[in-house]
Amino acid sequence: MHYHMSSFAENTGLGHLKQYAPEFVNYNKRQLSRIYPKGARMDSSNFLPQIFWNAGCQMVALNFQTPDVSMQLNMGKFEYNGGSGYLLKPDFMRRPDRTFDPFSESPVDGVIAAHCSVRVISGQFLTDKKIGTYVEVEMYGLPTDTVRKEHRTRTIPANGLNPVYAEAPFVFRKVVLPELAVLRFAVYDENGKQLGQRILPLDGLQAGYRHISLRSDTNQTMVLSPTLFVHIVIKTYVPDELSG
Repeated sequence: MHYHMSSFAENTGLGHLKQYAPEFVNYNKRQLSRIYPKGARMDSSNFLPQIFWNAGCQMVALNFQTPDVSMQLNMGKFEYNGGSGYLLKPDFMRRPDRTFDPFSESPVDGVIAAHCSVRVISGQFLTDKKIGTYVEVEMYGLPTDTVRKEHRTRTIPANGLNPVYAEAPFVFRKVVLPELAVLRFAVYDENGKQLGQRILPLDGLQAGYRHISLRSDTNQTMVLSPTLFVHIVIKTYVPDELSG
């Protein structure tokens, strides 16, 4: 019944995804589902909620007391509409006449894939300490769109105030489903301690030169108001065989 909600532990939900991904997506078109952390997470760690958002699960419960990447993804995603509640799923994930496999690497019918590049130019007021800093840029979305731990600037020594990275652009060549993709910007000191982060949905980004305001681990604004100065390019993906 449409007003009933089913609750699945994360391992049960993962089992449904691995065996019946398109069917699980269809289930979530007509039913509410809640995913919650398995009981074995005695350390209050979290799973990545993105994998269940990809299947259209409406409520992905996390351990809010742990401000990790998973929680930052959750807060960043639902900040997109000002924290006013549910985000509408893409059209093809709601229509009964459409079938969607979140593990597919093929383009989704009716959805134009994107090409995104991010050039990290500089940072401002990242920390008041004289310490080296570097920046990582990641993408979370469908498994085929997720890119982690691949794009990192060089470390600028002894400068947390106004480091200039001036890196070559980090390229996300083909984003199959931009509506479900988010970019994660994270700044670290030379010892690997996170100084700031920001999660931004790809379809809400404006291209061009931008200042990215960073947040704390708990997604709060910070005293120094640190920012990253970046250049973002978002355009339609064109296969190599057609780009010549």
